[in-house]
Amino acid sequence: MWISRLELINFKSYQHQVFEFPSPSQGKNIILIGGMNGYGKTTILEALYLGLYGKDSIIHLARAGIKGDVGYPVFLERALHGHALKTKRDTMSVMVEINTNDHEGFQVIRKWFFSPKGDWRDEEILIYDIRDGIRIQTRNADQIEEILDQYFVPAHLAPFFFFDGEEVKRLADHNRVEQIKMGMEGLLGVVLLRKLETRLQQYQANKSQGVPKVDEEKHRQLLEELTQHEQLLEESQQKKIKAHEELDILKAERSNLMHRIMALGGGGGDIANARDIVEELTRAEIDLKECQDDVEQVLGSSLSFHLISQEIRNAYVNQIKAEEERIKWDTRKNSLEPDKEKFVSRFFADDAPAFNPDLTIEQHTTITHRLETAWESLFYPLPEGCAEEIIHDYIHGAKRQQVIGMMENLSIGAQDILGLLERRDNLHEKIRNLRNRLAKIEGIDRDGTLAGLNTEMSAIHGKIDQKQHELGAIEKQVSTLQININNERANYQREHEKFLKANPVKSDVARADRVCKLIEELVPSLYALKTNRLAYAMTNVFQQLSHKKQVARIEIDETGKSRLISFEGNEITFDKSAGEDQLFATSLLAGLAEISGIKAPLVVDTPLARLDSNHRKNILNYWISDKSRQVFLLSQDKEIDAQVYNELHDSIAQSYLLQHQQIGNGVGMTVATKNAYFGGQ
Repeated sequence: MWISRLELINFKSYQHQVFEFPSPSQGKNIILIGGMNGYGKTTILEALYLGLYGKDSIIHLARAGIKGDVGYPVFLERALHGHALKTKRDTMSVMVEINTNDHEGFQVIRKWFFSPKGDWRDEEILIYDIRDGIRIQTRNADQIEEILDQYFVPAHLAPFFFFDGEEVKRLADHNRVEQIKMGMEGLLGVVLLRKLETRLQQYQANKSQGVPKVDEEKHRQLLEELTQHEQLLEESQQKKIKAHEELDILKAERSNLMHRIMALGGGGGDIANARDIVEELTRAEIDLKECQDDVEQVLGSSLSFHLISQEIRNAYVNQIKAEEERIKWDTRKNSLEPDKEKFVSRFFADDAPAFNPDLTIEQHTTITHRLETAWESLFYPLPEGCAEEIIHDYIHGAKRQQVIGMMENLSIGAQDILGLLERRDNLHEKIRNLRNRLAKIEGIDRDGTLAGLNTEMSAIHGKIDQKQHELGAIEKQVSTLQININNERANYQREHEKFLKANPVKSDVARADRVCKLIEELVPSLYALKTNRLAYAMTNVFQQLSHKKQVARIEIDETGKSRLISFEGNEITFDKSAGEDQLFATSLLAGLAEISGIKAPLVVDTPLARLDSNHRKNILNYWISDKSRQVFLLSQDKEIDAQVYNELHDSIAQSYLLQHQQIGNGVGMTVATKNAYFGGQ
């Protein structure tokens, strides 16, 4: 498949522009679009997201490294061309045409309508089937998600294919665990499963109205509280990601200030010493963050179980184990029930030898009762080790073994906690000493510039401390919410079990509950299905991109944590450059795209930012290696210059040069010239 046409009307800097793109063929798979910064390269990426995915695109813009931190209406109102309303044009539109093969495809036109004041009012979606370049049928707008899922890229997978190459390097920092988990959840459809689970729970709550012997208000209230707290947890997790990003920006500003101070002669010429202090300070701050996480983990989870006596813990574990045996026994009994019914029916159906005289009704009932009693005697009394009663019916499936394993492996003492606290205090002291050493480095300040920079440096340190404190508060909130949600979910499941037992006639509700439990047990096991494939795919791409031959493989565990492993089998812990971070992130996205099995186009804004010549060559070779996949490179002149353009020339299927024209009153427009690229033809 490939994107064959893109039309923008009154969209940001484009008044009316049509782009046409040929299919990848004859070794030409690159679409090269060049433009200076601010001339509309990123707008093309945003137009694809908005045109195809509409409101759903806002959250995915941020995941793809594109600024999307405002709501959908605000984004649209800012996107309307500055001169549109002045010239009585109140409509903005994006048309994307996608070919699924040489003769067939579809076209999505999304239009937005605005009031005379520029407020977004309404939206319209038109979908056409295309045969040999001709529109032949109109689809229902409600089919847009189904069409994109079947013939193109689902919204939750779009960031693997359309992204900002400069911003995507953030995936390779300490936050990459959450990004990998988000990517895996999108790839595995976990997002859709969670939505299904929520809808099924709501369905069950609605169906529970009027059910006797159940506290309906409590049942409904438990679900509402659980749903509310899950939404709050999701919001807190988004705040956590944003706080990490803001902290990264502050650290980058600190690094930039240090380079400027060094350039002015700060440190009395001892530049290496100052740089070492900054690097050590950064490492100490990361160690402090990890230590604080360990402390909170111990105090928030493991410690609480140690406050319970060993006798009670043992009794709890023994009961869970006995319930496991009871469940297995009941499962065997229930599986044989159909055979019992078949046996009883066959017993009375056979006519030889005949009962003579025929059985009376009382005799038939007596024999039936004896057969039932004989059958029950096969299963009672219960064998040794089986629980007489299932008390902990709120724990299902594999979670029982997880609980047993957790309780049996609890091992933490006072010395462990004191050790963590001492390590945290030592790191605080180390950070204070490093900052004092940095402040005492003598500098040369002829005109006050260096003093000003040092003042800025102090302010940045304060902001970093404040942001780290804010991040710690958010992480505590996330941890607390997660614990509360687990407890609330257990309470809700207990109440819901009562509802199901009291109302066996509601088979549809019971089926919905079984699906919810299946989803709950299925989601953790899904990660194991893809992590090994993702690690293998990432390793192949990373080895193609990196000119250093140090990495033998990339490993990813079930939590989303990744490790670079050397050929000697050891973890590589060296500090990676910004370029290597970007290669890791590119490998992650390429790996996710590969194991998704979707042969969709790749659209990369700022594809070669912060890369040296060797890495640029490797990554360009990767983009052109798959001749059947259409690749859009949205570049400025310093990334893909005349030399690189000539090296790519044989792989370029189409090129455009974006140029800016001033209209007046601070408003301009972008015009794209076909078959042009910064003077190249």
